Amino acid sequence: MCATATAQHDTIALEQVVVTASRHAVSRNEAAAIVDVVDHTAIEQHAAVNLAQGLQLGLGLRVENTCQNCGANELRINGLSGDYTQVLVDSRPVGSALAGVYLMELLHSAMIDRIEVMRGGGSALYGAGAIAGVVNVITRDPLRNSASVGSAFTWTGFRSPDVSTHFNATVVDDDHTAGLALYGQVRQRSPYDRDADGFSELGLLRASTLGARAFLRPAPTQKLDAEYHYIHEYRRGGDRFDLPSTLALISEGGEHRIHSGNLRWTLLGERQVFTLFAQAQHVGRDSYYGERDDDDPVGNAYGYTTDLSTMAGASYRLMYDLLVPAELTAGVEHTFDRLDDRTLASADTLRQQFHVASAYVQNEWHDHMHWGLLVGLRADKHTLVDRPVFSPRVSLRYAPAQHTVLRAAYSSGFRAPQVFDDDLHAGAVQGEQYHISNAEGLRMERSHSLTASADLCFHLGRVEADLLVEGFYTRIGDAFVLQWLYDDTTAGVRLYERRNADGAEVYGLNAELRLEPADALTLRLGGTLQRSRYTGQGLEWAAGRFERRMERTPYLYGFATAEWRPLRGLSLAADGTLTGPMLVYHAVGDDETERVVTPTFFDLTLRAAYTVAVGARTTLDLSVALRNLLDAYQRDLDSGPERDSKYIYGPTLPRSLTLAATLSL
Repeated sequence: MCATATAQHDTIALEQVVVTASRHAVSRNEAAAIVDVVDHTAIEQHAAVNLAQGLQLGLGLRVENTCQNCGANELRINGLSGDYTQVLVDSRPVGSALAGVYLMELLHSAMIDRIEVMRGGGSALYGAGAIAGVVNVITRDPLRNSASVGSAFTWTGFRSPDVSTHFNATVVDDDHTAGLALYGQVRQRSPYDRDADGFSELGLLRASTLGARAFLRPAPTQKLDAEYHYIHEYRRGGDRFDLPSTLALISEGGEHRIHSGNLRWTLLGERQVFTLFAQAQHVGRDSYYGERDDDDPVGNAYGYTTDLSTMAGASYRLMYDLLVPAELTAGVEHTFDRLDDRTLASADTLRQQFHVASAYVQNEWHDHMHWGLLVGLRADKHTLVDRPVFSPRVSLRYAPAQHTVLRAAYSSGFRAPQVFDDDLHAGAVQGEQYHISNAEGLRMERSHSLTASADLCFHLGRVEADLLVEGFYTRIGDAFVLQWLYDDTTAGVRLYERRNADGAEVYGLNAELRLEPADALTLRLGGTLQRSRYTGQGLEWAAGRFERRMERTPYLYGFATAEWRPLRGLSLAADGTLTGPMLVYHAVGDDETERVVTPTFFDLTLRAAYTVAVGARTTLDLSVALRNLLDAYQRDLDSGPERDSKYIYGPTLPRSLTLAATLSL
């Protein structure tokens, strides 16, 4: 079964068709880089309402909440923070500096057909920022006439409701020359207060998404694709949710209005593909951060931010034979981003604008059966960097036997020293906002990564198994770190400066075992051992005190899943995630910070899903999940209006119950 399974019946998932490795469809087993897939069935069975929840169970992945007030989620791949991961929608970069802050929650499940995850940066196609890896969200393609509507209810901590309702509909003409897909989702989450201090651990959330994707084939060799979606979201954390934000002791939140769209024209030849594309995103955000008491209402701050980002380019792919089959891909891209961020109370204005002109070329040689070689080079000229940056990427695949695949890859990348980034959202320490500036002479980060893996498919008696072992190493030169400068007590602002450290390195080992003891039973066990450290003195976390170990990087983390299908349409499963001890920092007073080593967490979820055939083409999917059964949740949460909102770690949800139903036609 390891070598002959089809995509529909391959529970070990070796023969899934993926696009992220090379931007065109290829068998997962033959891809130059390992690509993990979370399909729509898994998303529905887990009752995931957004991208963050869809990535909870993945090798080398950790999703965590990074702010008690605003509830921002972050994905870490192979020990690197979210800044080093490139998020794509339909193989194109998405999410400006502003939208990227909450991107993991803003991309709702209604628009997702599947998620592909590639660890490492083994392709030159996706930008120099794809250092830790690539997350490619594949939206629903109108392939046949269908419709579905569903809802999911989560009782967070058995206290606070979280309700999400979604719909999808697709229409395709008889000869498949035109098609349209519509989708929408509405979510309402009530605030959750774990320690009953009157301040939320998970804030109020109101979100809605409406989008459409269409295609037209004006000729057999041409295809025009268009996609548009609108996201509206309001979130607020703090206290006194029955009152306006200005009357709360502490309130942090924002309202986002995001318009995104893209066009793609494809011309198909016998062995050639030419593509032109353009995309744009506009984000408008009204934000409010207020910390006050009855005697001193100072610190309230309204903000208004706009961000316009565009990208356009062309690509060319040629399939040819030169001793062995080969594919050449080349392209050019231009990216533009303009951001204006205004804080009304202090009259502070941040303006950031940059252009990136990029070109890439990549060639892949392969004989399908035994080996493949991918060599690519990317050049990016960023207006915040003095000269063009060249980023080579190389991947080698070798299959010495039918059930053994060996891979190795090298990649390099960079991060420009822009001011507004994922770490600039309105965090707070002791009731004060963060303001960040760049140090004079700040240099770009430069990264070099190596990965090597062995993927072995074998049988233990009648048990089918697949074992993946993967080593990774990333060296970052001139790594960015934030250094506290001083507190402006008059404005209620804590000032930080982004500086260059000597460097950093992240290395470790991923291992995953997939077993199919019987046709109705599938087991997965995965884990990561890693080290993430600054070189040289490390990070100065307090005056004259340095730490080489990176924050929020446990030495050990992993997952285990077991799924049993005793009856047709019925799935029973248990999922568990393990997070080992990690270092976090806790602001405990004026200019005082303490180092904390967190305990180990094991988050266990039990779930059941059942599909009922209502008619010839109509099904009703029902699921129930008891999340975090052991209630493994942070025990030492900060409380009160002057809490350190970034002092939060561990599982993102307490013990909760989720019920979901979807009717599909």
